[in-house]
Amino acid sequence: LMTVSDGNSTVYEMDFTGRVIKSLVIQSSDLEGIALSANCDTMYVAEETNQLISTYLMNGTKLSSFPVNVATNVSHGPEGVTLDKNSHVIVLNEKFPMMILEYDQKKELWRKEINYTIDCSDIFYELAPDCFWIVSDESRKVIKLSRAGSLLGEWSIPVSKGEGLTIVQNKIYIVSDSENKLYVFDKPM
Repeated sequence: LMTVSDGNSTVYEMDFTGRVIKSLVIQSSDLEGIALSANCDTMYVAEETNQLISTYLMNGTKLSSFPVNVATNVSHGPEGVTLDKNSHVIVLNEKFPMMILEYDQKKELWRKEINYTIDCSDIFYELAPDCFWIVSDESRKVIKLSRAGSLLGEWSIPVSKGEGLTIVQNKIYIVSDSENKLYVFDKPM
């Protein structure tokens, strides 16, 4: 599992219990989200204040960045990033507006405003059934959205400041920012 720190520009690799295996300081700041390419050779990180998505090799070599021009307040910018089945970059804006954006080779393809939570903290793309999972730290819930942005389900979670989300097989992993803790839940069907 991979997670980032907005306080020290560090990427952390963890095992499935939350134990840090290794860390890597990178040249980006205010990190809020991370995703890996399909073959796990490239990292994509969301930089909230700079409103950028930056790409790195796994050794920390920076490849490029592109702007995400959506946030009306730099404190509520890009919060999550994931890649879909086409290797398109999907970006989640926290709020003002809460929005999902899709990019292909740094070119914006579409954007969709969503309003099912108070804020959005992270996003994960699930190949089958071609949907998005989003965690909200303020609403303390996880929502599942169709590719078109329709609500497919929502679940309350007992996690304070849930800031990161990923799914592996039938488990949802959520990182608590305030508790420095990894929570594991069975994935709802």
